[in-house]
Formats: sequence, C-alpha cells, structure tokens
Amino acid sequence: MIEEILINAGLRRHRIALVQGGRLVELHLAERAARLPERVIMGRVTAVQGDLNAAFIDIGEGRSGLLPARDAAVKRGTPIGRAVQEGQSLLVQVKREAEGEKGAKLSARPRLAGRAMVLLPQGQDIVLSGRITDRTQQERLLAVAKTTQTRLGGGLILRRAAAATDDAGLAREADGLWRRWQGIQTAAGSARPPVLLDAGEDPLGAILREHMGPALRRIRADDGPLMADLRQFPGIGDGKLPAIEIHDGTLPLFQEYDLEDQIETALAQQVALPSGGRLIIEHTQALTAIDVDSARHAGARDQVRLAREINTQAAREIARQLRLREIGGRVVIDFIPMQGRGQVAALLQRLQDWLADDPAQLRLGRMSEMGLVELTRRRRQPALALRLGEVCSLCQGSGLRPTARAVADNLLDRILREAVAAKGRTLAVRAARAVVADLGGGDGEILAGLARDRGVRVELTADDTLALDAFEVTTGRYQGPLV
Repeated sequence: MIEEILINAGLRRHRIALVQGGRLVELHLAERAARLPERVIMGRVTAVQGDLNAAFIDIGEGRSGLLPARDAAVKRGTPIGRAVQEGQSLLVQVKREAEGEKGAKLSARPRLAGRAMVLLPQGQDIVLSGRITDRTQQERLLAVAKTTQTRLGGGLILRRAAAATDDAGLAREADGLWRRWQGIQTAAGSARPPVLLDAGEDPLGAILREHMGPALRRIRADDGPLMADLRQFPGIGDGKLPAIEIHDGTLPLFQEYDLEDQIETALAQQVALPSGGRLIIEHTQALTAIDVDSARHAGARDQVRLAREINTQAAREIARQLRLREIGGRVVIDFIPMQGRGQVAALLQRLQDWLADDPAQLRLGRMSEMGLVELTRRRRQPALALRLGEVCSLCQGSGLRPTARAVADNLLDRILREAVAAKGRTLAVRAARAVVADLGGGDGEILAGLARDRGVRVELTADDTLALDAFEVTTGRYQGPLV
C-alpha cells in the first residue's frame, strides 16, 4: 500500500510520486493544460469500418478517436454497422489517450469512478472487487448495491475501498455519481458535436481518491498554493492521517528522496538486485520479456540457495517494475531454474502476493516446463518510457530518447531551483533548438512570467552543438529592468 505521495509542482506540469517503503512505485505526470482522462464527449461518427469492426469518431481534438464494436453497443457481439451509423451524434468517453499515430480509444458505455464504487449508467450488473474476500462484507455490499440500483438504476462496480466505507457513505457516493451523470445527460440534450460534456477528474484528485486510507501516512508538496488546494480534498486536514506538509528542505523534494535516480533507473534495460543478480527487461511489439540473471554469481557453490534468493528478490522487483514502468500486455519472465515443485510454488505465491497491491488488472499463469512464467497486465496509462521519451529515429525504434517537452520541463525545474539564489540577476541558459522552441523562445510568455513572478531574467539561447537532452545554466550579473 502507498505510504507517501510526493508532489513536485512545475510551471507546466506536476510530477506525482507514489512511494512505498522509501521506494518509487508509480510516477504520474500531470500537465496543467492537458486534457483530463475519462472525459465524456458528444462526438460525431465520421466513418464506419466493417473490416476493423470499429468506427472513427470526431471528438474535436484534431485526430479522430477509435470506437471498437465491443464498446459501441449495449449488447455485446453486435457488429459495428448495426451499432452506429455514419453522421450520427454519439456520447463517448475516452478510455485511453492517443499514442503515437493511434487516436484515442473510446467507449459508448461511460463509467463514472468514485473512491468506493464505479457507476455504470447504462449497465445492469453488480460486480464486487475480487480483492474483497470477507464473506460478511460481500453480503453487506451486495445488499447495499441492490438497494442503490433499485433507487437509482444503472450498474455498479464496488471497489476494494468499499469494504472500509459504511452504508451511508456508499449511498452518498452513489448519489453524487448519479447527479454527475444527470448533468452529463442534460448537457448532451442541447450539444452540437463535437463538444466536451464532462471534463473528467483531475489526475491528482483521482490519485488521492484511490489511495486515501490508513496506509497513506503523508503528502508532501513543494508549492504553497498547491498545498492550499490539497487541504480542500475530503479527508485531508481533519486531524487524521495523512499528514500534509510543505517541503522546505535545502535539497529539491525529489532529490531528497532519491527519486531522480530511481526515475532514471526505471528507463534502463537492466535493474540491479541486492544479491548481485539483475533483471534484463526487453520490449517487443508482441510482449515484454524479463530475464532473471545471476550475473557475477554464476560460479557460486550453493546454486540452489542462490537461485532461490535471486528469484525471490527478482519477483518482488518485477512487481514494482511492472507498475512503475506501466508495462502492459503480455509479459514473459525467465526465472533462474529451481529444483522442486515446492520451491516453484512458493516463488509464484510470493509473486502473486506482491502483485496484489497493483491496482491494474493482472492475470498470473503457472511456470512452464521450460521455467517461464507468463502474466498479462492491463495498462492504465501510457508506458513511463513513452511519457518521458520518444522512439529514436536513428536506431529505428530499438531505443528511446527524451522528448523536447520532457527536456524543457526538466530545464524549467532547474531554472526554478536556480532562481531562488539568483533573484534580481540573470540566468544564461543554453539548450538544443527544439527545447528552446518548446519553451516559446527567448521572448516567450514562460520566460516573461519568470521575470515577473520570480524576479530573475532568463537569457535563452539555442545551441545546435548541444544534444537534445543537454543544457547549461549559469548565473550572470543583472543588467536592465525585469519585465
């Protein structure tokens, strides 16, 4: 369970780190001007593709979204040509953001998520989280759900947090979700597509909603106005956990927790294990392969003990890496060979236990005769590597490099840190031309805002000799008035 949430507030994005046992478990990047996930849109069907069994929907975002047949009709198995018609206005929800050349993935069956439940306005099913195993709780929650369904209608998914929520709290949450759905329907009645009907939930709010509970001990942020907003969130600031603190240390927040190095490690192909072994993680179009390697201990005498120790460490680290890197789809793990079914069963049970904290949907298989373990994981957001980097054209897709936007945001973080000591002076900054362009150039609004709000002038110069991910910041003597 997540113990700390650390928030680094930037000029254009917030970095939200979920920490457990002092180690980074998830990293979320929330751009201030970005569209919010799970937003609801009144779109227009622009094309129906029978060969794809899907339709393309104009959602007003420059690129059409894709609506598969299985998400287009109330009755599953209905062909796309019978579910929607070209030119039709259609209410859809974004399930997955556009990635690369692919448009957003859409659903015509919206889901409105709360902390303890998910409302399915067009559904009829009542589903309990598989992680609610107590029979008494199951019976209580099913009874509450049936009463709620009779009163309001629709279907419900009861999440793990429902077990810790009393009946009155569940009823209040259901009422709030239903009022939100009624607001969407009212807006849809007069909408001219494409138009946004419901903006969705702010990523930080969604994270707090998901992880608020007894295990969350502390929330720390390095921005005063953001802290004031956080205190308005239900359950914060009422004298109970979690504690909420402003970071005022000498080191930047992420650096103090050693998160910058952990983020860098999360993009590397190899991950070191405490025993001296390592994980080698390779991505292909079909699957992700994870090899457990004994590395420098290949000639050790007690191979049985060593294999058990490295595999156990690997299982724990794999559970963390899947979540941190946001690895989705099919994953094949090649553990070090072990002797005895008992040892294999114990290893798989430990892996299952460590995977249990992952909020994504996972399915773990058995170990094959060749010593391979296969699992599937449903990704909840784009992979971390793609959020921080882009496919490198020079190596034709075999590697990743940081995007100009990611480098520019890192540069802004550096400028903000330097500005504290350089107030009233000039910061001379050299960066790659693409990074300078992303910041709006030397005369852009971002740099003008720094001068106005932080009291520091930034002289930004494009340098074609610098690599995309390289930049230089030096402090000079202040000359001329700040604007």
